Amino acid sequence: MDPLQQKIKDLEFLLRREKIENKTRIKEILYQILEIHDSLKKMMDIAIKQPWPQEAQAFVEERFGIVLKKILQTLQRYGARQINSLGQIANLEYHEIVQEICQENTSDGQIVQVEQEGFIYEGEVIRMAKVVAAKSH
Repeated sequence: MDPLQQKIKDLEFLLRREKIENKTRIKEILYQILEIHDSLKKMMDIAIKQPWPQEAQAFVEERFGIVLKKILQTLQRYGARQINSLGQIANLEYHEIVQEICQENTSDGQIVQVEQEGFIYEGEVIRMAKVVAAKSH
């Protein structure tokens, strides 16, 4: 192999490695943004359960809702995609089954409730969805 071909091969290797490293960093950042989203959602859930007047609860829910929506839009803008879970058969590559329940008119392993949304980025899981699945009677 001549020196020019070797340089080209070395550069291609460096580009591939850098792409992988960048993807890993982006996934980590997206995961951290998800953690912030989850914390705000928990704060909103606690706040709207307080014994405040209905107008105050509605105001808090609306304002938190706006921020939560913007966070999800930001995640999507940078390539994160929500895992479609409800009604699907659980796939252990994407879903963490946190509970199994007996439920009429469902298939074994069918997701009947989503406890925490899961997300993927370029086909790789950022965070698995936490789900409740049906089991056979």
